[in-house]
Amino acid sequence: MVVEYAKRWIGYLEHDSNQLLWVYRANAGKGGYTVFAQMIAREYPWRDFSQLPWCAVFVHAVYLEALGKKEAARLLGKPHPGSRVLARRLRRKRRWRGQAYIPSPGDIIFLRSTELAPIGHCGIVARVDGGMIDTIEGNTTDPSGVLERSLGGAVAMRERKLTDPVIAGYGCMR
Repeated sequence: MVVEYAKRWIGYLEHDSNQLLWVYRANAGKGGYTVFAQMIAREYPWRDFSQLPWCAVFVHAVYLEALGKKEAARLLGKPHPGSRVLARRLRRKRRWRGQAYIPSPGDIIFLRSTELAPIGHCGIVARVDGGMIDTIEGNTTDPSGVLERSLGGAVAMRERKLTDPVIAGYGCMR
């Protein structure tokens, strides 16, 4: 169910201001404004994740939307914009799996920018097949080319080899 909710957001672009947040491609730009911060703020009004990196915000918002506040909080903890914080929480909850783990749809993938860098990005596993993994990620490069990376991020499907050294590990959501 989580994957289906995540797929609905493919093509959404980061917004330059807090205007038209529910319109996927309106007001595109590097302002750091997304509907995902607003979705979290509905459930947690004291948390404002606007103008922050938003890959983990996307993951939290999808889980909130798909599973509800109570179940999302049980699995992930309260929303936080940091992918490293989310990874630490999942380690404490004994949901962390290393790179050798074969993930399932709905698990969370954690990535580094390089093999030796700390975790800096996360997304939702959509499919695993034949040594390849498809993920749905927020705050990533827009593959349609509408929005250059220097101008903001997008929600997009990504494909990698399961052996890609930038994969730090997974949050097992089963």
